[in-house]
Amino acid sequence: MADGRAPTPADPPRPGPWTEIFRCFQVALDPRKLLVAAVAILVMSLMWWLLSVTFYYPAPDRNAAEYSNATLIKEYEGKTKAGGAAYTEDDYKQIGDRRYQADLEQWRVLDALAGPGGRLRTLPWQEYRGPNPFLFATDVLGGSAADRTNAITGFLSGSIPVLVEPLVKLLLPVAKLISPGVSPLTRLYLFLILLSNVVVWAFAGGVITRLAAVQLAGKGPISLGQAVRFVRNRYLAYLGAPLVPLVIIGACVLGLVLYGVLGLIPFVGDLFVLGLGLPVVIVGGAVMAVFLVGLVGYPLMYPTLSAEADQSDTFDALSRSINYVYQSPWHYLWYWLVAVVYGAAVTLFILFFTSLTVYVGKWAVGLTASTVWTDRKPEYLFVYAPESFGWKELLTKDSPYAVRGEWVGLDRNGKETADQNQAVRFVHAYKPVDLAAYDNARAGFYVYNSWGAYIVGFWVTLIFLLMLGFSYSFFWSAATMIYLLMRLRVDEAGLEEVVVDEDEPELPVAPPKPADVPPAAPAPAASLPVIPAPPAPPVPPPPLPPIPVVEDRPAPATLPFSPPADAAKPTYTAPEPPPRPADKDDKDAPPG
Repeated sequence: MADGRAPTPADPPRPGPWTEIFRCFQVALDPRKLLVAAVAILVMSLMWWLLSVTFYYPAPDRNAAEYSNATLIKEYEGKTKAGGAAYTEDDYKQIGDRRYQADLEQWRVLDALAGPGGRLRTLPWQEYRGPNPFLFATDVLGGSAADRTNAITGFLSGSIPVLVEPLVKLLLPVAKLISPGVSPLTRLYLFLILLSNVVVWAFAGGVITRLAAVQLAGKGPISLGQAVRFVRNRYLAYLGAPLVPLVIIGACVLGLVLYGVLGLIPFVGDLFVLGLGLPVVIVGGAVMAVFLVGLVGYPLMYPTLSAEADQSDTFDALSRSINYVYQSPWHYLWYWLVAVVYGAAVTLFILFFTSLTVYVGKWAVGLTASTVWTDRKPEYLFVYAPESFGWKELLTKDSPYAVRGEWVGLDRNGKETADQNQAVRFVHAYKPVDLAAYDNARAGFYVYNSWGAYIVGFWVTLIFLLMLGFSYSFFWSAATMIYLLMRLRVDEAGLEEVVVDEDEPELPVAPPKPADVPPAAPAPAASLPVIPAPPAPPVPPPPLPPIPVVEDRPAPATLPFSPPADAAKPTYTAPEPPPRPADKDDKDAPPG
């Protein structure tokens, strides 16, 4: 075990690190992230709509002059067929048919994306995303067998792909950009769509991942303003991380295009440029393939910059995102599989809960009108409600304004047609259940009715965008956790290792100094307290000299004279000490 203890039967099994992904639900519900995601969705959609309107053009006409025999005769003047025979009228007609069909197929690709009702032109509140979750639940629980079958079929085909919409929106332009049969104009359109996507989400995704990184690491608190300033100061790094591989891929494409021009030279191109020089093409394709596969790690770029702060830059974010994918691909795929499945479940719950909230509120208010004034039911206020997720169908149900979704065909001019042979594309649209009753009810609108419906539509659309923003908020929050898990797996860095960039405190503004008041004299410096020196240690008195001791010495063997027998032995008498000086306080001491 990691803590060094021996495992015991009482110890519960520890879950794998991938279970940390389940924390992203509460993190993604942060209102700040929902607001940032909603604004980003709105800005991105408006930019896509503007590009779609700019690049869209009408369908080609077979009777146009560019496909006529007269134009082709001038073009093929002086040329013959392979066998040397001249071109005939039938040959020119076949050439015109082939050109027209090729141009029509290229136009259909653009029309499906940028045409009226196209995938990249439709605004978010009008995009078809399957049946309403609340109506789906009621049809499955209380409907007939046919109702259940239709509800489940529509949910599987429409709603399930939308539950991973952030990933689809990010990869759709790339997938269409490298698809065959796409005209150069459409490729330019898709490149600008991709560029606008990166420009918007480099900022919004950076703010969301910064908030998520600090929260998932247990750091903080962090405010929305701090996260915005953090990303604003490093926006070029956020913007450059996904653009660098696109620039490299674009450079490879341009180089191979120029190389292909040499391949058009007869004999030289066949034998040398495209024959012996084919390895050059393979190497260029391999470089593009490496970065295209590495784009799978694109969601890790923004969390890298958000978690590592100034310790990371554009190339570090690009390097980590590609290396983590190639070094541990199965863990990366497993983490995203868990995130997508779990995210789809919680997103469906949020969609159901929000739809139920709006519907129940409208239903409760409508009870008053149904008992007091039947002509004032609130359904008329929801005629401008979002059509996506069946909100308009839900909020106008059982009223003259009720609508029902159906698939309609569009001709080459973008107009509805009942002839399937004339339809070039089918889109999902909501139409009144009873057209006569709908027109009659709308004819009775006063000005204040219309303005009330506009205001209600604004608020409902705002709630809808916040609800839709949850899927994007969860996507980037999950991407942040997956980055931390991949960093733990490859670099063995803890989940809590997130750099916190503390804002510098703002200095208070000094009040203005009056002009007529002289500056105050500086205050005298305060004197330091005098600290007394410690007393000196007492000096010990000098030691007294030692008193000499005279020992008895033995008499010599021969003396010049012999002492008398009764003579006493000499003795040593110590001298008397000198008198002690009298103390002035000693009263009994003798004078002098």
